[in-house]
Amino acid sequence: MTVSDLSPRLALIASLVPDGAALADVGTDHAYLPAALLKTGRIARAVGTDIHSGPLQSAAVHSESCGVADKLRLVLCDGLENVSPDEADTVVIAGMGGETILGILGRAPWTRSGVRLILQPQSKISELRLGLTESGYVIDGEYLVRDAGRIYTVITARGGSSRALSAAELYFGVLRLQHMPELLAELVSERSAKLENICRLLEGSAKPGDAERLERYREVLTEIKDNMERGGADV
Repeated sequence: MTVSDLSPRLALIASLVPDGAALADVGTDHAYLPAALLKTGRIARAVGTDIHSGPLQSAAVHSESCGVADKLRLVLCDGLENVSPDEADTVVIAGMGGETILGILGRAPWTRSGVRLILQPQSKISELRLGLTESGYVIDGEYLVRDAGRIYTVITARGGSSRALSAAELYFGVLRLQHMPELLAELVSERSAKLENICRLLEGSAKPGDAERLERYREVLTEIKDNMERGGADV
């Protein structure tokens, strides 16, 4: 398997890994990503971790079939617990919830020092954005890709001091509305419609916290509308 054989989601992540990187792939599963990068010579070494032994056994078989087993260290551990800082300058955490990703990074503070993060959350994306900016990371890129009918978000980040994100940035991402790619336009439309529906359901609710949620969601919708009417701004 080479990079061209990867799914669209993994191919996007692979394209964001710098040439020559020392890669740590958290939750490596079958090790498709590091094996493809090693086989094509994009990187020279990698560490693949997984919390379960079964996926690591599959990863060992796959890396052996690709002829890269000698360049890939497979580690049974939770997140980055058994990965040393000198083993990785690029960390990929893909296919996990945003809160799980934050937990992994929180237990590996060395990732705030010169490490490139490539993160693909499956859920809790707003919580991930907020947690990153509050925990000593700067989001320096966001990318969208469609894979098997779903739009995925991939976030790149690094250690550093970050400004507070607006309500719309937390919900839609640190992206530009100007010259929107097709997927971003679709994502904004889809999520705006969902927010508008939620607002209708929250109107008149007396449940604790619903009034605050309604105000926050209205703020997001107003910010998005204002940016669209101005022809695009940072979002």
